[in-house]
Amino acid sequence: MLSAPASQEPVVHQTRCAFVMHGLNTHPKKMSDLATLAEKLGFTTTVGILSGHQPDEKKTTDNLVSENQWRQEFKEQWSQSVSKCNGPSNERLFIAYSLGAVTGLSVFDQDDSVILPTKMILISPALALRKKTILIRALSWLPFGSLPSVNHPDYRARPNTPLKNYNALFKIHDGWKKFQWKATSQIPTLVVLSPDDELVDSQNIEQSLKQRQQSSWQIHWLSNENSTLRPRYYHLIIDELSQGKQQWDSFTEAAVRFAGGKTEAK
Repeated sequence: MLSAPASQEPVVHQTRCAFVMHGLNTHPKKMSDLATLAEKLGFTTTVGILSGHQPDEKKTTDNLVSENQWRQEFKEQWSQSVSKCNGPSNERLFIAYSLGAVTGLSVFDQDDSVILPTKMILISPALALRKKTILIRALSWLPFGSLPSVNHPDYRARPNTPLKNYNALFKIHDGWKKFQWKATSQIPTLVVLSPDDELVDSQNIEQSLKQRQQSSWQIHWLSNENSTLRPRYYHLIIDELSQGKQQWDSFTEAAVRFAGGKTEAK
């Protein structure tokens, strides 16, 4: 008598994958609210990390930080994240904050070999920088030294931000400007902006999108005036504490409508 074949666990093919990327000198763990939101919407979610953004990371790794290093790290981590969802009808959601947003766009717009997201949520994306960053840019070419972090103490990866990290940010930003929206202009994108952002020129971003008649990109304006986080930074709007409960509820509702989902995201 022939025996029945041994039962095997069914192979589960994911159809919704999300990749979450942090900002400059932002602790990757602080992206957990956004990662949890994506998970509740049914996305298999990965949180990325760039060199120089782990508190216990050896300072010798600071020598590795550069525009090309961050772009390569992003490319590899993004590819790994969406490898389970690389079919033509699968969903690939990119959620990113500040530096993470412009790094992702620089890769998507410049590298034809990279599979693109199907949707993006970009929070305070560093696509247009305020004039106050000019002084930092003037110092960022120095191969050594650092500046006190302008991020909230509870959200920063390190007390100080190395000048090499700023230099990498500026080079990524400038590189993206040469190819801006070459591949991403038609990707449905929710851009979350604060009108009072200290570092990103939100009005400039809005004007650029209007001039380009870029209808696939929509802006969700957000003020964190009601946040209980102190000190408050208008650029920092990545979770319920930094946004405030009312704004977080509004943001999650907008994210649910935009990204779609069968479960309640709150």
